[in-house]
Amino acid sequence: MTYDDIAAKLALEEGVELSTMMKTPCLRYLGGFVAMMFVDHDVLIVKVSPERVNELIAEGVGMEFNYTKKRFKEWVQIPLEFEDKYQAYISEALDYAKNKIKKV
Repeated sequence: MTYDDIAAKLALEEGVELSTMMKTPCLRYLGGFVAMMFVDHDVLIVKVSPERVNELIAEGVGMEFNYTKKRFKEWVQIPLEFEDKYQAYISEALDYAKNKIKKV
């Protein structure tokens, strides 16, 4: 399933919306960033816990996100070669966003 298919499906959930960030379509939950397909670089970017970012990098699945020369501790890039797992990563990011809201 492609990013667009996954995003369209998840946008049907309450609080989830299609939006934009850095001139790129993204998925948000209650206004907060969840995921986006960064087409210029053929990577999915998701927001997950800093520990999960480190795990994905250590597993060789993820890459650090630091386009502004500052590392985003909760953002990780996942290359297109892992597209078959994008739905799981986006769902994980959405769960992370929902849990963060509950803790506030």
